[in-house]
Amino acid sequence: MPLVCACQAPGGRPPAPWDAGTVQVPPNDEARAERLLVPASGAAADPLPSRAEVVALSDRLSIASSKAGPTPKGSRLAYVAGELRERLWRIDRVASDGREAAELYAAAADAVPRPEHACWADLRRGRLLGEMSRSAAVGYRELYLAQERGRTSVAGPGRPESCAAELGGALSVLEAFRPRGEPWAELVREGREAAEALQRRLGAALPASSAPASPGSGAPALSALADIPAPAGRDVVVSPDPSMLGPSPVRLTRIQHYGTDLGGRVVLSLEGPATYTAGTLGPNPDAGRGHRAYLDIAKTRLGPVAKEIEAGGIIERLRVGSRDEGVRVVLDLAAPAFCRVFYLPQPFRIVLDVTTRMSEGSLGPPPPAGRTLRRVALDPGHGGADAGAVGPTGLREKDVVLDIAHRAAPALAHELGVETLLTRDTDLYVPLEERAARANAYHADLFLSLHCNATDDGVADGVQVFVLDPTREADAVAGRVAARENALPHLRLSDQESIDRQIATIATGLDVGRLTGGSRRLAGLLERAALASLGTAYPATRSQGIRTAGFFVLVGAEMPAALFETAFISNPGDEARLATAEFRQRLADAVVNAVRAYRQGL
Repeated sequence: MPLVCACQAPGGRPPAPWDAGTVQVPPNDEARAERLLVPASGAAADPLPSRAEVVALSDRLSIASSKAGPTPKGSRLAYVAGELRERLWRIDRVASDGREAAELYAAAADAVPRPEHACWADLRRGRLLGEMSRSAAVGYRELYLAQERGRTSVAGPGRPESCAAELGGALSVLEAFRPRGEPWAELVREGREAAEALQRRLGAALPASSAPASPGSGAPALSALADIPAPAGRDVVVSPDPSMLGPSPVRLTRIQHYGTDLGGRVVLSLEGPATYTAGTLGPNPDAGRGHRAYLDIAKTRLGPVAKEIEAGGIIERLRVGSRDEGVRVVLDLAAPAFCRVFYLPQPFRIVLDVTTRMSEGSLGPPPPAGRTLRRVALDPGHGGADAGAVGPTGLREKDVVLDIAHRAAPALAHELGVETLLTRDTDLYVPLEERAARANAYHADLFLSLHCNATDDGVADGVQVFVLDPTREADAVAGRVAARENALPHLRLSDQESIDRQIATIATGLDVGRLTGGSRRLAGLLERAALASLGTAYPATRSQGIRTAGFFVLVGAEMPAALFETAFISNPGDEARLATAEFRQRLADAVVNAVRAYRQGL
């Protein structure tokens, strides 16, 4: 599965001109290679000849590169040879072509002095290795190391910052796949060592800015947050009504955590409802304690959970213990933060969010110049063992929405300059409560969850958009859609309605109302953009409207959020359209156009 990165297209070329040098290359080889690759002008490349001829051409350029040594000319020749092998890999998917291309890019990046196109070679190598491994985590690692080596680059011809910007955008897209805890610390050390080794070879001083912060996100490092005063009076706690509690204590059975440098989430699974109190505490130097958040859960006892958990990012560790006929959970924080705590029913979970971002006030009408929009989180629903809805011929929701997200993400980056996070980049299951957490920790300005609709009779068709709105009653149809997306389709209608009421109460407690205006504007723009994008080729497309329902995935999002049901996969006609690349591309275009309109203040 290709990685979605805000970076150069596979056939693109670095913008810097090449140093002609004095190395002799076999006659016409360079010119022949250039014609087989995408020229800087964007003109079409020549058709590839036989595989044997392309391999031979790449080998001759590689030999010439070796003779030139680690010079700008040698770097150029290795880069072009690598491009040829990469193009073969993209056509035939022969592993040896990909490995050879990666090695040639590594040679191209090893030039002294290090020219601008060495950075592009490092970027392409990192992206290629990620794609070959079919792992977003591998892609993040390789691109991070390329970024750290790039900090040592000596400016060659062209604009040195252009490649660095591409690397930063690519890492922003993959921020959700950054390692946590000790693996992250190890990667930081490895990046520093790689940069220092290159610095020694170049004889240049390593810039002080190479100390990593939150890579790719443009966010400040934890050390930069150390002097920020702890937010006061902004902790929010939404606890269940005592009438929901049973007569006996419940057990804490599971603890999950997710975190980045600027925010994190802890999810505690219990056997049943419980009430709780929570808050944040400032440093206590006498006790050797830094910033902390705590959660006291009443009438609860410990189950099979660890007493101390090393986390990562802003949540350094979690400590759990028994206290006063209940359980106390303490989060040791790496920076001042405030917390929001709420619950999710069926099964009962307590969600504790910590963030360095203060809640914004009510999002009223946009200013005439439009809205500031830097980051968008796209959430392809389901994944892994959760296929989502399945169409009459077997088309799976999880595959469709991931493909739409893969089409929309690079367009948002390239057309709008918006950094984009995918809550999942591969066929991987991500828990519902972690999806909004990833968007929050990313400090996204918008959150879009992508899905395919379904009904039992397979008759309904068209697009539909949902939002959280605590002031409005959810209807039965919307409740059934929410139950399916919440992985609770087996519940009775009365239980689904009860969950909707609880979610509305939780949303009120979290002050979701301040975001409702933005969420509804986003939903309206999605609806209109989808009808416009699809209408030219599929004039019968209709909208099922904008509705309100209690979707777990939207609860706790700190930004305007909407759930986009792209079409009814249960309808034979909609399923047939969803199976086509054209229909999915039009849906991706609708997402991009809606975000563009939202930013413009429409």
